[in-house]
Amino acid sequence: MRHLILFLFSFLVVTSCIAQKQNIMKTFDIKNFKKNIKGLDYQFIDKDSSIVIQNESQLEYRETIQPKNSFFHTINLYHKSGKLKTTYQIYPDLFLKGVRKEYDEQGNLVKETDYDAPYKFTWENVLKLIKERKIDMSHEQFQVNRSFGFGTENIGKETEKPFWAVTYGVNGREKLNVIIIDGVNGSIIKEYLEDYPAGGDYDDE
Repeated sequence: MRHLILFLFSFLVVTSCIAQKQNIMKTFDIKNFKKNIKGLDYQFIDKDSSIVIQNESQLEYRETIQPKNSFFHTINLYHKSGKLKTTYQIYPDLFLKGVRKEYDEQGNLVKETDYDAPYKFTWENVLKLIKERKIDMSHEQFQVNRSFGFGTENIGKETEKPFWAVTYGVNGREKLNVIIIDGVNGSIIKEYLEDYPAGGDYDDE
């Protein structure tokens, strides 16, 4: 009898946890979106002062959340049923941060991709370096990106290593400064100057 009671108690606890997870699963308010959409999207200010932009495509609903005083946006994609499909954070138009999660139409988590995993020298470390160097992050040409490459095990042989690239301008100078940082140990791989982009686009290295 005691074992039965313990089993029932454990079952109720697990069931309760599952129910709570299902209840807190973020969903898209389709009715409110349809009511408020103007033109191609619906934009509003959330209760925490975030800017929220919602729109619809043939296959899904998309929501971009821009928190106040944050470098990153949250992107939520929803199935046509309104259930969450994919969620991730992005440094606008440049790179994904953290864990990207994907769900099926029943709300089950089917895939997780940790975009931070290769970067032992983290975003917070990069931000600290930027502040130590007193780089003007408000400059119109300031940007941070990350990718793979720039590693050289042997002369002339490039390896696939994670790196950060910080690009910034200094008022009164005709060139942009670029710092390439090892994404694992934080060492400076190289620094150089480059021309301002024509038409606002950066040329690929």
